[in-house]
Amino acid sequence: MNYGSNPKPVAGPQKLVAHCDHVGSFDVAVTATPHRLARFLEGSRTPARPVRTFRMKVLRYITVISRKRLPVATRLDRPQWHRVLPVMAAICVPVLSADLVEHGPKDSRPSGLLAGVARADIAPPVGIAQMNWGSQTHVRAVGVDPAGMKATALVLSDGRSKFAMVDVDRILVAGLEPAIEEASERTGIPREHIRIGVSHTHAGVYVSPAKGPPGLDLTPLAEMAERYRLSLIDTIAGIIELADRRLEPAHIHGASGQGTININRRVRADGDRPPAVGRNPDGVVDRELVVFRIDDGKGQTMAVVANFQCHGTVLAYENQVISPDWVGMMRVTVERAFPGALTLFFQGAAGDQGPIEGFSGDLSVAHRLGQTLGHQVAAIAMQIETVRRVPKFEGFVESTAYQAKQHWRVLGPRDATLRFASDTVDVPRRTYSPEEVESMRRRLERARRQLGGLPSDAGPLERHQAGARVRRFADLLHQWSRPADPSPLQIEVQALRIGELALVAMPGEPFSEIGTAVKSASPFHFTMFCGYSDGVGGDYVPTADEYLYGGYEVERTPYGLGAAQRVIDTASALLQRIR
Repeated sequence: MNYGSNPKPVAGPQKLVAHCDHVGSFDVAVTATPHRLARFLEGSRTPARPVRTFRMKVLRYITVISRKRLPVATRLDRPQWHRVLPVMAAICVPVLSADLVEHGPKDSRPSGLLAGVARADIAPPVGIAQMNWGSQTHVRAVGVDPAGMKATALVLSDGRSKFAMVDVDRILVAGLEPAIEEASERTGIPREHIRIGVSHTHAGVYVSPAKGPPGLDLTPLAEMAERYRLSLIDTIAGIIELADRRLEPAHIHGASGQGTININRRVRADGDRPPAVGRNPDGVVDRELVVFRIDDGKGQTMAVVANFQCHGTVLAYENQVISPDWVGMMRVTVERAFPGALTLFFQGAAGDQGPIEGFSGDLSVAHRLGQTLGHQVAAIAMQIETVRRVPKFEGFVESTAYQAKQHWRVLGPRDATLRFASDTVDVPRRTYSPEEVESMRRRLERARRQLGGLPSDAGPLERHQAGARVRRFADLLHQWSRPADPSPLQIEVQALRIGELALVAMPGEPFSEIGTAVKSASPFHFTMFCGYSDGVGGDYVPTADEYLYGGYEVERTPYGLGAAQRVIDTASALLQRIR
């Protein structure tokens, strides 16, 4: 290539001919009038004339003009420059940059989906009750995790119906239901279309007569916690309304991968050692991590939704800081990877799933596990294609290697159909044999003897553990001794279709095999299974084979054999209904 050689002159003072060197097996002569130049540019954007080759020719042309190496007789006067250069700019710039920016949501037609997100800080005041553990020696929180306590709302609409989903840092949904009524009145979103889910942190606000020092006056603690609960109701209703006001065109899709921070938490009995809650490496574990990403019409990520199953029990009785547990730092980590986006966490079927490192008083452990899962969520979210996008063959490029030109091009938006269905299913009650009741009575008597036999120099932790054991066995004996009730209990199950994705939700703490069964039977590309939601029902829902092993979850569940299968069947039927 020789930029110093003059192009061949042609007759006529109103024309400029730039000679382009031989590139890619053809020569081009460009006549630089607006009409001829436009024809040349349009004709050179075909696969037969690769854009890279064309770009080189245009650059040579511009270079020739800028250096003014043309014969005097063929230079354009000032009026002609003013006519030609705007055309060159209008036509050349988009062509020259065509390969620099890949196609994405901004190049797609609207999907028909509208989305809006909003968040509020729900950190309570220091000094509020934090009575989550029977063996803890403190009552009031002394600080708040810097990862923050959050409530985040997502509203979706297809122009015909609306749905709202809220992620709240709290142990249970109970007590937040009035927020649904209030939000429904403000926004017009039907009550049944509003779902509140909690992260199930065990380091938040909680008041319980079964925990803390025996004989403690709970009145001031309960009053403070009640004021906080009422403020949460107003806050949650407010962010639902704000998310609804922020609705804008959006695109959504999902993907799944593996999370690595959970483990089965049901330790089996072994000889004289009773069953316990801890780490069971041989137990069933569901490590599927399902992620949805929502982009606005310009391709900017608005929200990332993560669904994973792991108890919020990294922090336990020694922790005195209000915290969302590992979930908080997971959100922070994802949002660092997607600036401007909000992250929602929907707790999965975590009834028998706990953290690989838990029951600690060390906040850094919760942060480390949260960062681990956060990076895993972000990696999955980065790979999601929220519009239908494929690599398209557009010819070849002559370079050091002979390259196939296969840039990613948008075919169109993804399905954005919204459909909803719910059902309330009857499930059997848990029943107890006379032998089981008598066994629990003996356990309670033994626990009382142990508490009464503590030496005078026993420390606070030892006394609290002994007292917690007595209260737990007394509560269970009271529950087990009730007269048998033949009527069934009920559990509400909800299913929402979002185009090629689905979300199933239920209250309580379902065991992981319930979630895996529903997800594997789903007809949708990616399905989230969420426990810890509002609705009829609550408490642990063990699978049938787990009743044989006893333990904390089985001892306290109100549900009997067959309840888990009824939930699985109901959820699977709902997914087929909204398909």
